[in-house]
Amino acid sequence: MLRRLVVAGLMALAIAVVAARPQAATRPSAEGHELWSDCSELPGGFEFLPYYLGRDSQGFVDVGTANLDGLAFRALQYTRDKDFGGVRAVAGRWYGSRMGFARGRAGSDLRSQMAAFRLTALEVDGTSYAVDPACVRVMEDDDFTVGVYNVWVRFTDAGVHTLRVFGRQVAPFPFLDPAVAAGGMDPFGLDGRRIFVQDERLGEVIDGQFVHSYELQVGREEDGGGVNVGGGL
Repeated sequence: MLRRLVVAGLMALAIAVVAARPQAATRPSAEGHELWSDCSELPGGFEFLPYYLGRDSQGFVDVGTANLDGLAFRALQYTRDKDFGGVRAVAGRWYGSRMGFARGRAGSDLRSQMAAFRLTALEVDGTSYAVDPACVRVMEDDDFTVGVYNVWVRFTDAGVHTLRVFGRQVAPFPFLDPAVAAGGMDPFGLDGRRIFVQDERLGEVIDGQFVHSYELQVGREEDGGGVNVGGGL
């Protein structure tokens, strides 16, 4: 419950810094959808697609242990391949993936973390769009720092669309478990040492990428179509 409250608060922080704009900055795309193109600003209102399946534990994927510079670390995989199946959405709203989202206490070095983990591409209705690794927004208040890949898609009309989000751990990233750093006990006896291991250990490891797949069932808001898809956070 506490984790959900923290995530909800961070989502509110991210959304609070976004002011509605009369026009969207979009990039050319195939018929039926468009992508946000302004890396310096977030769109005026957005939603995150589901990130956890119903059977998932809320956290990273534990893949055992790893060694770095003679020290043992608990090895974590940022996410894994997931197929969310049908997800309802609303035409005209901007949607993004929490695969490109990071959070931490105020002062956290999220830019380095997000440089080590890259959101690499979106594939919308079979058309692939590369993600600029520099297209990152980092926001901070007195308590938290939030980072997000500033990559969003919206659909211009009702219908069924496919979306696949691709990510890759391009470099290992060692860090301290925040709960242990705040004085908690480490159940692994590693003084809080954690590391996001490079590449993919669990999943379709041949491609080396994490893939989140969605079949977006897009309806018009005025017809009552679509629901808030953020419930999978």
